[in-house]
Amino acid sequence: MRPILMKGHERPLTFLKYNREGDLLFSCAKDHTPTAWFADNGERLGTYRGHNGAVWCCDVSRDTRRLITGSADQTAKLWDVKSGTLLFTFPFESPARAVDFAVGDKLAVITTDPFMEQTSAIHVKTLSHDPKEREYSELRYAYSRNTISTLVELYANALFL
Repeated sequence: MRPILMKGHERPLTFLKYNREGDLLFSCAKDHTPTAWFADNGERLGTYRGHNGAVWCCDVSRDTRRLITGSADQTAKLWDVKSGTLLFTFPFESPARAVDFAVGDKLAVITTDPFMEQTSAIHVKTLSHDPKEREYSELRYAYSRNTISTLVELYANALFL
């Protein structure tokens, strides 16, 4: 294996993620611009423009059709990988620190940082496979240092704790 120099970001990298097949690499950086690359030669495929803060994380769907990103601009964004089109913006009241697609890509989990009066939270978003559909539902789990709680949710015959 030989190292590949990938030039394109203007600020430090924050996160890297391969797609399932391993042929694409997605990078996040403090320059507000997630980027897609060919993994074998480092050629830049394109960027996803729309964030107004450092992009901390990303995840790509199993079929490599959608990308979700989380940012310090207090949003998570859902993108079409191929076209770079912004499909949906999930607004929050604190920075989105981690994102992940669930198996089947029907759910996305987004964690947010504590910020001002907001506590850390885990947001579970139900995603539509129809890019024209703009309705997304959410479950929100939050915690306090003084309280221990467990939330149980039954969804599509699966139990989430």
